[in-house]
Amino acid sequence: MASPHVGGRDDRAHPLVIGVGNSNRHDDAVGPEVVRRVRRTLARPERAVEFDGDGTGLLDLWDGEASVLVVDAVRSGAPPGTIHRVEATPGYRFPPSPTSSTHGLSVAEAVQLGRSIGRFPGLLVVYGVEGVDFSPGIGLSPEVERSVDRVVESIADEIARAGPVEPRSGPGARHA
Repeated sequence: MASPHVGGRDDRAHPLVIGVGNSNRHDDAVGPEVVRRVRRTLARPERAVEFDGDGTGLLDLWDGEASVLVVDAVRSGAPPGTIHRVEATPGYRFPPSPTSSTHGLSVAEAVQLGRSIGRFPGLLVVYGVEGVDFSPGIGLSPEVERSVDRVVESIADEIARAGPVEPRSGPGARHA
């Protein structure tokens, strides 16, 4: 995976988009698929990265970032294809998940860990797309596929509204 910080500090003035998921587990691929489509629209496509590792790796990706948008598949019991948007403000707690994450440490757990150890972006927005099929295989379910373009549009709107954002000071700057 290429570093989203390739251009140095100036690149951090633009929101980082992270698509979490496993492209070989049907609906779990929604995060990477959204990132592939978002990447085509960005002036700095390296600011959109696919991530298929354990949630602790998210701490390295978003550390020192001013603004981060994360996309992941979720299971909350809502109808398949439902899009959840959560701004992970300091007091926000994700609801307990009825199932375990396919990533080891989930995005919600990475958020809690990042906050507790001071490795957290200035702004974190999480888009969760309600999945239905997480079995091995390629291809999104029809319900999730229909949601992808709506998430891409929402992210593009957020990036346009944000414009350049002020990077946090100093390399590896941390804040809780």
